[in-house]
Amino acid sequence: MQTKNLEQFISMKFKLAQVIQVACFAVALMLLTTGCQTDRTSSTHADLLKPGSAAEIDLSKYQIATVLPFETKSPVDASIGVKFANEVAIRLKSDFGPIFQDVRKELPPLGTNNELIVTGTITDYTPGDRFARFTLIGMGAASLKGNLILKDGADGRILMDAPMSKLWAWGGYIGGSRGIEDMVAESQASVAATVAHAKGWQPPTQSEKAKTQAAKQ
Repeated sequence: MQTKNLEQFISMKFKLAQVIQVACFAVALMLLTTGCQTDRTSSTHADLLKPGSAAEIDLSKYQIATVLPFETKSPVDASIGVKFANEVAIRLKSDFGPIFQDVRKELPPLGTNNELIVTGTITDYTPGDRFARFTLIGMGAASLKGNLILKDGADGRILMDAPMSKLWAWGGYIGGSRGIEDMVAESQASVAATVAHAKGWQPPTQSEKAKTQAAKQ
Protein backbone atom coordinates (compact mmCIF):
# COMPACT_ATOMS: atom_id res chain seq x y z
CA MET A 1 0.00 0.00 0.00
CA GLN A 2 2.78 2.36 0.96
CA THR A 3 4.67 1.48 -2.23
CA LYS A 4 1.58 2.29 -4.33
CA ASN A 5 1.09 5.62 -2.58
CA LEU A 6 4.76 6.44 -3.12
CA GLU A 7 4.46 5.65 -6.84
CA GLN A 8 1.38 7.87 -7.11
CA PHE A 9 3.18 10.67 -5.28
CA ILE A 10 6.20 10.42 -7.60
CA SER A 11 3.94 10.33 -10.66
CA MET A 12 2.08 13.45 -9.51
CA LYS A 13 5.36 15.29 -8.89
CA PHE A 14 6.61 14.31 -12.34
CA LYS A 15 3.40 15.56 -14.00
CA LEU A 16 3.54 18.80 -12.00
CA ALA A 17 7.14 19.32 -13.11
CA GLN A 18 6.07 18.83 -16.73
CA VAL A 19 3.25 21.37 -16.36
CA ILE A 20 5.66 23.91 -14.83
CA GLN A 21 8.15 23.27 -17.64
CA VAL A 22 5.52 23.88 -20.31
CA ALA A 23 4.28 27.01 -18.55
CA CYS A 24 7.80 28.44 -18.30
CA PHE A 25 8.42 27.70 -21.98
CA ALA A 26 5.15 29.40 -22.95
CA VAL A 27 6.00 32.53 -20.93
CA ALA A 28 9.50 32.69 -22.42
CA LEU A 29 8.13 32.25 -25.93
CA MET A 30 5.49 34.92 -25.32
CA LEU A 31 8.15 37.41 -24.22
CA LEU A 32 10.33 36.54 -27.21
CA THR A 33 7.55 36.89 -29.78
CA THR A 34 6.27 40.09 -28.17
CA GLY A 35 9.74 41.60 -28.46
CA CYS A 36 10.09 40.56 -32.10
CA GLN A 37 6.62 41.83 -32.89
CA THR A 38 7.39 45.21 -31.29
CA ASP A 39 10.45 45.60 -33.55
CA ARG A 40 8.51 44.69 -36.68
CA THR A 41 5.65 47.07 -35.91
CA SER A 42 8.02 49.94 -35.13
CA SER A 43 8.45 52.24 -38.13
CA THR A 44 12.13 52.81 -37.38
CA HIS A 45 12.89 49.06 -37.16
CA ALA A 46 10.60 47.72 -39.88
CA ASP A 47 11.75 45.79 -42.93
CA LEU A 48 11.85 47.81 -46.14
CA LEU A 49 9.66 46.85 -49.07
CA LYS A 50 11.48 45.83 -52.23
CA PRO A 51 10.36 47.49 -55.49
CA GLY A 52 9.73 45.52 -58.64
CA SER A 53 12.81 47.08 -60.27
CA ALA A 54 16.28 46.88 -58.81
CA ALA A 55 16.89 50.63 -59.15
CA GLU A 56 16.81 52.64 -55.92
CA ILE A 57 14.68 55.77 -55.87
CA ASP A 58 15.59 59.18 -54.47
CA LEU A 59 12.73 61.12 -52.89
CA SER A 60 14.89 63.94 -51.53
CA LYS A 61 13.24 66.61 -53.72
CA TYR A 62 9.76 65.99 -52.33
CA GLN A 63 8.79 68.23 -49.43
CA ILE A 64 5.09 67.36 -49.20
CA ALA A 65 3.68 63.86 -48.81
CA THR A 66 0.01 63.30 -49.62
CA VAL A 67 -1.18 59.91 -48.39
CA LEU A 68 -4.24 58.67 -50.28
CA PRO A 69 -6.49 55.73 -49.31
CA PHE A 70 -5.16 52.39 -50.52
CA GLU A 71 -7.47 51.05 -53.21
CA THR A 72 -9.22 47.82 -52.25
CA LYS A 73 -10.64 45.13 -54.47
CA SER A 74 -13.76 43.11 -53.71
CA PRO A 75 -14.38 41.49 -51.29
CA VAL A 76 -12.03 43.73 -49.25
CA ASP A 77 -13.98 46.61 -47.67
CA ALA A 78 -12.94 50.11 -48.77
CA SER A 79 -12.68 51.29 -45.15
CA ILE A 80 -9.66 49.02 -44.66
CA GLY A 81 -7.72 50.96 -47.30
CA VAL A 82 -8.70 54.27 -45.69
CA LYS A 83 -7.60 53.18 -42.21
CA PHE A 84 -4.38 51.73 -43.60
CA ALA A 85 -3.48 55.06 -45.27
CA ASN A 86 -4.37 57.10 -42.17
CA GLU A 87 -1.97 55.08 -40.03
CA VAL A 88 0.80 55.41 -42.64
CA ALA A 89 0.33 59.19 -42.61
CA ILE A 90 0.57 59.30 -38.82
CA ARG A 91 3.78 57.30 -38.89
CA LEU A 92 5.35 59.50 -41.58
CA LYS A 93 4.46 62.61 -39.61
CA SER A 94 5.64 61.48 -36.18
CA ASP A 95 8.19 58.66 -36.36
CA PHE A 96 11.08 60.07 -38.41
CA GLY A 97 11.34 63.71 -37.45
CA PRO A 98 10.61 66.52 -39.95
CA ILE A 99 11.54 64.66 -43.14
CA PHE A 100 8.60 66.35 -44.91
CA GLN A 101 7.42 69.92 -44.53
CA ASP A 102 3.87 68.61 -44.55
CA VAL A 103 2.13 65.23 -44.51
CA ARG A 104 -1.39 65.49 -45.91
CA LYS A 105 -4.43 63.22 -46.00
CA GLU A 106 -6.73 65.72 -47.68
CA LEU A 107 -8.11 65.24 -51.17
CA PRO A 108 -7.42 66.21 -53.85
CA PRO A 109 -3.61 66.19 -54.15
CA LEU A 110 -1.95 69.57 -54.68
CA GLY A 111 -0.42 68.60 -58.02
CA THR A 112 2.86 70.43 -57.35
CA ASN A 113 6.31 69.22 -58.40
CA ASN A 114 7.46 68.88 -54.77
CA GLU A 115 4.55 66.63 -53.79
CA LEU A 116 4.88 62.88 -53.30
CA ILE A 117 1.75 60.76 -53.59
CA VAL A 118 1.78 57.77 -51.23
CA THR A 119 -0.90 55.20 -52.00
CA GLY A 120 -1.33 51.60 -53.09
CA THR A 121 -3.66 48.64 -53.25
CA ILE A 122 -4.90 45.96 -50.85
CA THR A 123 -5.96 42.89 -52.79
CA ASP A 124 -6.28 40.34 -50.00
CA TYR A 125 -7.34 40.85 -46.38
CA THR A 126 -8.02 37.54 -44.66
CA PRO A 127 -8.18 37.55 -40.85
CA GLY A 128 -7.92 33.76 -40.68
CA ASP A 129 -8.72 31.72 -37.58
CA ARG A 130 -6.62 32.22 -34.45
CA PHE A 131 -7.76 28.94 -32.85
CA ALA A 132 -6.96 26.93 -35.97
CA ARG A 133 -3.50 28.51 -36.19
CA PHE A 134 -2.89 27.60 -32.56
CA THR A 135 -3.85 23.95 -32.96
CA LEU A 136 -2.95 23.00 -36.54
CA ILE A 137 0.08 24.02 -38.60
CA GLY A 138 -0.97 25.48 -41.96
CA MET A 139 -4.63 25.93 -41.00
CA GLY A 140 -6.45 29.20 -40.38
CA ALA A 141 -3.62 31.39 -41.70
CA ALA A 142 -4.10 35.14 -41.89
CA SER A 143 -3.17 36.88 -45.14
CA LEU A 144 -2.53 40.46 -46.25
CA LYS A 145 -1.48 41.28 -49.80
CA GLY A 146 -1.16 44.47 -51.76
CA ASN A 147 1.24 47.02 -53.19
CA LEU A 148 2.80 50.32 -52.15
CA ILE A 149 2.67 52.84 -55.01
CA LEU A 150 4.59 56.13 -54.93
CA LYS A 151 3.83 58.78 -57.54
CA ASP A 152 5.08 62.19 -58.57
CA GLY A 153 2.44 64.74 -57.56
CA ALA A 154 2.87 66.89 -60.66
CA ASP A 155 2.63 64.36 -63.48
CA GLY A 156 1.40 61.18 -61.76
CA ARG A 157 4.49 59.27 -62.82
CA ILE A 158 4.97 56.06 -60.82
CA LEU A 159 8.21 56.22 -58.87
CA MET A 160 7.89 52.91 -57.02
CA ASP A 161 5.60 49.92 -57.09
CA ALA A 162 6.54 47.52 -54.29
CA PRO A 163 4.59 44.43 -53.24
CA MET A 164 3.76 43.87 -49.59
CA SER A 165 2.89 40.25 -49.06
CA LYS A 166 2.92 38.41 -45.75
CA LEU A 167 1.49 34.98 -44.98
CA TRP A 168 1.65 33.30 -41.59
CA ALA A 169 0.86 29.64 -41.19
CA TRP A 170 2.74 28.95 -38.00
CA GLY A 171 1.24 26.47 -35.58
CA GLY A 172 1.39 26.46 -31.79
CA TYR A 173 1.71 29.53 -29.58
CA ILE A 174 3.24 31.84 -32.23
CA GLY A 175 0.52 31.25 -34.77
CA GLY A 176 -2.23 31.42 -32.17
CA SER A 177 -1.09 34.68 -30.64
CA ARG A 178 -0.82 36.75 -33.83
CA GLY A 179 -3.25 37.64 -36.53
CA ILE A 180 -4.31 40.18 -39.15
CA GLU A 181 -3.88 43.15 -36.79
CA ASP A 182 -0.18 42.32 -36.43
CA MET A 183 0.22 41.91 -40.19
CA VAL A 184 -1.47 45.26 -40.85
CA ALA A 185 0.72 47.05 -38.31
CA GLU A 186 3.89 45.47 -39.71
CA SER A 187 2.91 46.41 -43.27
CA GLN A 188 2.09 50.00 -42.27
CA ALA A 189 5.45 50.26 -40.54
CA SER A 190 7.23 48.86 -43.61
CA VAL A 191 5.45 51.32 -45.94
CA ALA A 192 6.40 54.30 -43.77
CA ALA A 193 9.98 53.08 -43.35
CA THR A 194 10.38 52.53 -47.10
CA VAL A 195 9.28 56.09 -47.84
CA ALA A 196 11.44 57.57 -45.07
CA HIS A 197 14.61 55.76 -46.16
CA ALA A 198 14.07 56.78 -49.80
CA LYS A 199 13.62 60.38 -48.58
CA GLY A 200 17.05 60.17 -46.95
CA TRP A 201 16.22 59.38 -43.33
CA GLN A 202 18.88 57.44 -41.44
CA PRO A 203 18.55 55.79 -38.02
CA PRO A 204 20.30 57.78 -35.27
CA THR A 205 23.79 56.65 -34.28
CA GLN A 206 24.56 55.40 -30.77
CA SER A 207 26.22 58.74 -29.89
CA GLU A 208 23.17 60.66 -31.13
CA LYS A 209 20.90 58.41 -29.05
CA ALA A 210 23.11 59.04 -26.00
CA LYS A 211 22.94 62.82 -26.51
CA THR A 212 19.17 62.70 -26.84
CA GLN A 213 18.88 60.59 -23.69
CA ALA A 214 21.19 62.95 -21.77
CA ALA A 215 19.15 65.97 -22.87
CA LYS A 216 15.98 64.38 -21.48
CA GLN A 217 17.55 63.88 -18.04
